Amino acid sequence: MAEILIIGIGNLFRGDDAAGLAAAALLREMQAPGVKVLELEGDLTGLLEGWQGAQKVVVIDAVASASSPGAIFRFAAHEEPLPRRMFAASSSHAFGVAEQIEVARSLGQLPPCLMVYGIEGKDFAPGADLSPEVREALPRLAEQVRLDLGLI
Repeated sequence: MAEILIIGIGNLFRGDDAAGLAAAALLREMQAPGVKVLELEGDLTGLLEGWQGAQKVVVIDAVASASSPGAIFRFAAHEEPLPRRMFAASSSHAFGVAEQIEVARSLGQLPPCLMVYGIEGKDFAPGADLSPEVREALPRLAEQVRLDLGLI
């Protein structure tokens, strides 16, 4: 298992809900040594199993908080719960990221370092593409993740 794991979450068929997947793909292209990148679409129950053994985990997902599209948020989820409304509003998952993390916390299965990045979406309609605002924010998000992980 890689010491650092990046997990992008989303739905390719719901516009900006695919932002986490797009960010993960971008980070995979950067090929940082010792970093494993996963893309998780649909059911998130495998999230806890996916990060077993990793020392640092980064989860990237779309959010809806009434901020400007493309805004980036960073949370230290190993220290405190995520703002559920922010993550639930954009989620197409029955059991979202915030809920999965709280289950892991209650079971004592959080990684030592769990950073969650949210990227504000604009359009979550079925069949939509990534909005220009989210697409333009992705390189900035990838750079922030790499900087926070000490990869640059």
